[in-house]
Amino acid sequence: MHTRVRFIVPSLLTLAVPVLATVDFQQCFADIRQGLYGTTGGTDSQGNPVTIANATSITYELCLRACGTGSTPFSWPAFNQQFSAWLLPWLALTSQFPFGSRHKWENFLSAVLALGSPCLAAYSLILTVLHTKWLARRFANIEYPNGAYAARILNNLQQTPIMVRTDGGRLASLIVLPENDPWWMELAEKLDDADTHTWSIATAASIAWVVIAYALTIVDASSNIPANSESNLSGAGSIWVWMLPVTLAYLQISPRDPDRVTDALARARESSFVAGPNGVVRATQCALSLRPYRGSDQENPTPIYAYARFFPFIQAVEKIASALDNATEKFIDLQAVGGTDWVTGNGNSIDPANRTGTPEQIEEYCAPPEDAHVRGSYWGPEALSTFFIAALAALTLQWATTGASILLAYVTPAVGLGCASLTYLLHGILATLIWGLFVLSSVAEHYATTHAGVPRVFRRVAFAAWSAVLFRRVGKLLAILNALWIVLAFLLRFSNFYHRCRCNSDVLGLGKSAYLVLVFDGSEISVMRAAWVGGVALAVIVSGLFLGFINLPIKPPFASK
Repeated sequence: MHTRVRFIVPSLLTLAVPVLATVDFQQCFADIRQGLYGTTGGTDSQGNPVTIANATSITYELCLRACGTGSTPFSWPAFNQQFSAWLLPWLALTSQFPFGSRHKWENFLSAVLALGSPCLAAYSLILTVLHTKWLARRFANIEYPNGAYAARILNNLQQTPIMVRTDGGRLASLIVLPENDPWWMELAEKLDDADTHTWSIATAASIAWVVIAYALTIVDASSNIPANSESNLSGAGSIWVWMLPVTLAYLQISPRDPDRVTDALARARESSFVAGPNGVVRATQCALSLRPYRGSDQENPTPIYAYARFFPFIQAVEKIASALDNATEKFIDLQAVGGTDWVTGNGNSIDPANRTGTPEQIEEYCAPPEDAHVRGSYWGPEALSTFFIAALAALTLQWATTGASILLAYVTPAVGLGCASLTYLLHGILATLIWGLFVLSSVAEHYATTHAGVPRVFRRVAFAAWSAVLFRRVGKLLAILNALWIVLAFLLRFSNFYHRCRCNSDVLGLGKSAYLVLVFDGSEISVMRAAWVGGVALAVIVSGLFLGFINLPIKPPFASK
């Protein structure tokens, strides 16, 4: 696959590039120094006018007059070397992303979405990690049977569209009835075994290849700054560094196989019971099930769509946790379900006699006291703080890596906004906008779902549902375009398309003061080397801190129970 990519892409560029005008800049600069284009237009390294004889730089106007608007001719050896070193390893790393969907197109689209908006991929990842930590904390004080199993099950179902049914006493029966104890244990064990993406030699080799290739190319580029300043590829490579912590983290919290999850819940449903008017009977519908897939992002098990399950997952967890909380309080007070005297069990177990009763008694056992003031949260507990932490971490990773590339391209003489820095800036802005659209989509969909069927807000619900679909579709379209844009921008750089008067003189930022550097002196090289080291360090250190942050709560206490 990699060999085909390396052959097809250069072949297309080989056909396209000759159509454009090309320039021999070395000959052009030699003619300028010989005075063939006059004695004006020379500048020093800061753009101040000097005679051509003393010039180390030339104005943009002189460059256009002497060299034209074309670029350096396409060079296959240079393209091949740069493509293999700076882009191919990162594109190959996308194959290690955990996907989780049954459909190949959706798995491919999730990788494209990550390339188009790294902060969306990081945001969904952080939400999953923070939910793991929250689950451990939320269920820590629950002493009623199966509380630890509930936390494990819900943690394993984060990447699936779960639905909790409370009607007909389903949830209360699932929690209280001793006949359902095997259901909790078996489902927790089956979901633990449904892990889809584990470490392998191939995975480790792919990641090691990327790390080594990046390190070697950075050393090579920084050791010969004048030769690499025109392409500034060491700065360009920093824009991909976010892929390392995201890939490593997803390998640790990979999604469960959808077929195994569906099978586990189906088998568990067969062993669940519910209290009926004539005693305990097998449940026809389990309290915990999966939403049917209808094409919504909320129902897509691919990890990058965790943003869409943010609010529904919190509320589903809270339904189960609140019912277990209420049962725990009554258990601590030694209240039996049926209102009879408490029967002392063996050891720490609860005697089954304390967990039987009529459907009404079982539902009441999991309900809050009548005098309790219960105020449900519209968004869910800790939703706001979770959102801000996830957003801050994701945007920091995005702009540390993208910002490093912008900085390194910006400080390369002539110092200013040029073609390369503008390319990275547009990519970062679009990536952030895409993330914002998906966040708005999740908010609108949550509002439409929670207010569905309420007559007085019918129009607002319809508008929210329409907005959710619009934001989602526009976000996906922009993500695809942004992914194509950043890959195409790299290919253009490798083909020398950016090596032209307009780009090398940073006319976009400097305007009439734009100039192109011909000779780098020692001070410029020192400044460039310091900026390159700082930019690369920024991208690498922030990526390392991001990976360290997500590893803090990645193994919660309930995982070992």
